[in-house]
Amino acid sequence: MPARRRLRLLAPAAALLLALLAYAGWLALPGAIAARLRGAAAARGWTATWRSLEVRPPVAITLRGLVLTAADSDTAVAIDSLGVALAPASLLTGAPRPSRLVIAGASITPPSHPDTLAGDVTVTRPGRRPRPDRLPRIRDSGRRLARALMSDPGTLAATLRDVTVYTRGDSGERHTLLRLDAVDLGPAGGVVRLVTRGTVVLEDPTPFTADITYAPDGRLTGAASFTLVGGAVPQRLPVAIDARLRRDGSPRALRLAPGSTVTVGPIALRVTAALEPAAPHATFALEAHGVRPAEVAQRLPAALLGPLAGLRLAGTFDYALAFDLDFERPDSVAFDADVVSHGLAIQPGSPLDPRALARPFTARIHLPRDVVVTRELTDANPHFRTLDAIDPAIGAAVVTNEDGGFFRHRGFNTRAVRDAIAENLRAGAYRRGAGTITMQLARNLYLGHERTLARKAQEVVLAWVIEHLAGVTKERLLEIYLNIIEWGPGVHGADEACQYYFGHDAGRVTVDEALFLATVVPAPTKWRYRFDRDGRLRPFERAQMHFIGRAMAAKGWLDPAALPPADSLAVELRGRARDVLFPPAIAGPKLQEADSGDGTITTD
Repeated sequence: MPARRRLRLLAPAAALLLALLAYAGWLALPGAIAARLRGAAAARGWTATWRSLEVRPPVAITLRGLVLTAADSDTAVAIDSLGVALAPASLLTGAPRPSRLVIAGASITPPSHPDTLAGDVTVTRPGRRPRPDRLPRIRDSGRRLARALMSDPGTLAATLRDVTVYTRGDSGERHTLLRLDAVDLGPAGGVVRLVTRGTVVLEDPTPFTADITYAPDGRLTGAASFTLVGGAVPQRLPVAIDARLRRDGSPRALRLAPGSTVTVGPIALRVTAALEPAAPHATFALEAHGVRPAEVAQRLPAALLGPLAGLRLAGTFDYALAFDLDFERPDSVAFDADVVSHGLAIQPGSPLDPRALARPFTARIHLPRDVVVTRELTDANPHFRTLDAIDPAIGAAVVTNEDGGFFRHRGFNTRAVRDAIAENLRAGAYRRGAGTITMQLARNLYLGHERTLARKAQEVVLAWVIEHLAGVTKERLLEIYLNIIEWGPGVHGADEACQYYFGHDAGRVTVDEALFLATVVPAPTKWRYRFDRDGRLRPFERAQMHFIGRAMAAKGWLDPAALPPADSLAVELRGRARDVLFPPAIAGPKLQEADSGDGTITTD
């Protein structure tokens, strides 16, 4: 038989064989994809499960009921439907690349961190394993994010519907942080366009819309609008962006070119930034010039300004912020912020006037859950003590534990911010703040305790005003602080605290008593957990007290010889606190005290 004829006869058989192989490969594809998904999730510490997985030609994957669970068994990501279409050409290279992503109905929740007293303690409890270093995982996530941002946005179309991001409260409860009703990303008329609408939850739910375009030359333009609903009438905050993105340089990085601007209401910010995928390494800087506080007060929504709407300032100011973080060396993080005043001054008759702090006044003390109590910082209050009438050990211990740089900074401690960024990054969670005593005064006297970005910004601004424009000395600020802070249910100020715990005046305390009082300040309603059932200080409490004592000695505020060994530290409860820890026997049902956190005591 001629060779040509044999080939003609074999061709159909070969075609059938190839079709069978292709069909077999197609049948095996879902299993291969499932294995790859599970492996990718496991490599990141997740367990991936789903209700169904479908594959349609050419290569379109749909997962329904996808759940990603972290190692601590908290569901972190749940998606009703996830669809991914792969670019066929990318399959030939062995590096599959998505061309379209569709997500419908998703929730994202961070793992919980139970609220325990340890979260308020700055040392590790004896016998407890140290917290794991989560930095390698964060660094790996940063690299993937940076590589994704470095990719050409014109190659992917994405549609998201009904996506909710949650955050965890102090006790592990879940709160909505962000809800994305709709996100559409894709090519449109020669540019890439992102259109989105949703709600971000700050102090109140804040609806927003955004429409941003990215041109082939790297120009990023667009606008967003946030509707602040905290006041009587909803107010709109416009945000505009005019920037240029570059993907170049050595090392290769995603950069915001000089001249890029972001305008928030009346404030035009010049912004530069860079993100390098290798480390990753991020830098960010912004500056504003000639900002007029009067214009800011007029054009920014009152809901965003909060109590600062009552602050009347004359003059102008410049502002600059710079941030540099190498994920390989988090301890080398750089953070600087500076305000340059051009004639800034508090105007006469300003409804909010911190200059009053320099004189005797009635303090309205804001507590959590919107509770307000008052204390006279005058001789009319038998517990008011001037700073020289409070044992110096109390002030030294409290300053050491709350704000070691109090006498060096001017309301905002950039060094503390740098240390907090490094520590929180290593922990992979919020473990350390950078608040100052001045910021705490602003919160306690004027702002309240809502944990929102707007309130934190107000706190920083007001602390700067107090330290730079109010003419109040550091000693006076510390005097006010020691007379108003909460040291237990209904207990405010050093003298009330000494009477409550020890049954004597604040004019003279032991080293052990001063160290104990310092540990109570961060969590005043939890003081009882620092004692065992026999009234002795627990080991973790003695360890924290000794830690503070060593820091005081390093500052020269305590003679090292006056600091007892940690296992010898002890306090004797002789005030009303003793009856709380050891309730006296009474006829009838046993009463149990419950701290409400608002200065009241309930019984059941």
